[in-house]
Amino acid sequence: MSGARAKSFGDLLDDLISHEQAERLDVGPAPSLQGDLLDQIERIQASNAPLFEPSARQAYLEPTLAPEILEALDTLMPELSTDPHDIALELGIGSLHTVAALDRARRRFAFENHPDRLAPHLRERAAERMGIANGLIDTAKATMAD
Repeated sequence: MSGARAKSFGDLLDDLISHEQAERLDVGPAPSLQGDLLDQIERIQASNAPLFEPSARQAYLEPTLAPEILEALDTLMPELSTDPHDIALELGIGSLHTVAALDRARRRFAFENHPDRLAPHLRERAAERMGIANGLIDTAKATMAD
């Protein structure tokens, strides 16, 4: 195989497509669907109607936690301060001197504090904290740009 050029992925795809097209010419026309596709979809949805009733939807709702579990979670979770000074300390903004470092701090903070990662009863506060953190980082970036 010395001297033979290796085929690229694109070349392999071209060969495969041309081979399939040649096979289709020998076999005849491709089959086509007969019938009303929208009618079929409506028929299938109608036969599965119980899946969309309130009882089925209830099964997919987020579970509510008992008050004693929420209390236990609160004792395990650190205090989620919404004070901008506290959040700036968490981010370490004073020691970050590059845009890349600020971006890393934002990702780390989001990983640890994003509302989707916390218990349902903490999400509103977490969203507020994310907003404050994003504002602090954006301000720090703008200051660096000046």
